[in-house]
Amino acid sequence: MSDEGRPFVEDYRELVEGIPAILYVDRPDEFSTNFYTSPQAEALLGYTQEEWGTDQELWLRIIHPDDVEAVRKENERSNIEGGAFHSEYRIVAKDGRIVWIRDDALLVLDEHDRPAYWRGIMLDITAEKQAEEKLRWSLEVLRRTIQQRRELAQKVETAQEEERRQIAADIHDDPIQVMSAVDLRLAMLAEQPESITDAALGELQSTVRQSIERLRSLVFELHPAALDREGLVVAIDQYLAQTAKEIGWGYQVTDELTHEPDPDLRVSLYRIVQEAVANARKHADARQVSVRVTTAEGGVVVLVADDGTGFDTDVVDTPEPGHLGLTTMIERAELVGGWCRVSSVANGGTTVECWLPSDDEPAGS
Repeated sequence: MSDEGRPFVEDYRELVEGIPAILYVDRPDEFSTNFYTSPQAEALLGYTQEEWGTDQELWLRIIHPDDVEAVRKENERSNIEGGAFHSEYRIVAKDGRIVWIRDDALLVLDEHDRPAYWRGIMLDITAEKQAEEKLRWSLEVLRRTIQQRRELAQKVETAQEEERRQIAADIHDDPIQVMSAVDLRLAMLAEQPESITDAALGELQSTVRQSIERLRSLVFELHPAALDREGLVVAIDQYLAQTAKEIGWGYQVTDELTHEPDPDLRVSLYRIVQEAVANARKHADARQVSVRVTTAEGGVVVLVADDGTGFDTDVVDTPEPGHLGLTTMIERAELVGGWCRVSSVANGGTTVECWLPSDDEPAGS
């Protein structure tokens, strides 16, 4: 080579070896036997130019076992058809690292249009693949989360429908039946005016008052006016007072809120307390119930404790009839991104603790 050509050759070598990729020239055979591999291969994969040139099976041997068959088929196809080679696969580097490679090569023909060699380029796409995997993982987590939310929403809706059916049954079996009886009694008195006495009217008045009181109780269970007007703790206190009046137990409500929760959070917290108290009323045989409401960790914690008989907490996972409130509390909390834990000891009472996140901030914060 003339001295005039040497600077060009050196410039070309610097260009090839300065590209952030592996350039190579291979024979068009089964093993893609190597003619030349640029020195970037050693920096990226740990194998020297000499190893690439002397070990004809090196390339296929260091491809990840899960990818080698697909790469081998693509290599065979391109050798037979003469079309471009393209594949993305993993290589196990000399130090054990897994490196993702995008490998593209074109077949160069000789003067007789016969395959002469493959001229190709390998790019390190590890960061790209890791980003894709992270995105796939995020999308899968999002898909599962959406599915779980749907399932939780369905469970809560089912529980709400059960509550509505129970309320409808309570209204039918108690106030409607009572008022129907009052209506019949009034009709009888109208037909027999002589039977109208102070005692008869007093009896009717007492029955009507009891029915009104029961209706007020049902309305309170549906949605207490105090929850909107006076806040969460007042509504809880009124609910416990009403329940204590009916059951005869003692109660205590502790207010540790720094600010009133937003309306939606207020309703969710109230329902959880309501379900915990209702469960204690039905099953605990408690003498005392306490509720503490606390602002904590970007949300609100409610703790409901009773001194009743306790129960096997496995019932939370496999609820028996009448214990659906336990799972409803947990699902209601999870539905809004919170948590709920139930702990109980035989003859040692039950504690329900829930935390729900809050998106609002206290005024002036």
